[in-house]
Amino acid sequence: MSDVVDRAAVETDAYITECIRRQRKPVETPDEDNDGRYCLGCGVTIDPRRLEKAPEAVRCVPCESIIEMGNKEKGKHGR
Repeated sequence: MSDVVDRAAVETDAYITECIRRQRKPVETPDEDNDGRYCLGCGVTIDPRRLEKAPEAVRCVPCESIIEMGNKEKGKHGR
C-alpha cells in the first residue's frame, strides 16, 4: 500500500512543479505587422493555418518542435 501512496506523492509533486514552471514562463510578444506574424525563432512568416489552430503561436511548427524537444530532454535528465 505504501508503494501506491509513494507513487501518488511523486506524481503530485511533479504535477505541482510543472504548474509552477508554466506560471513562471515568460510571455512572448509576437513579431507581426500587416503582412503576418513572424516566427521568433527563424523569422519566417508563420503559416496562417497554424495561427487558425493556435492563435497564440509565436513560432513556426519546426521551431516550436525544437523547443518542445529541448524541454522534454531536460525533463528526462531532471534538470
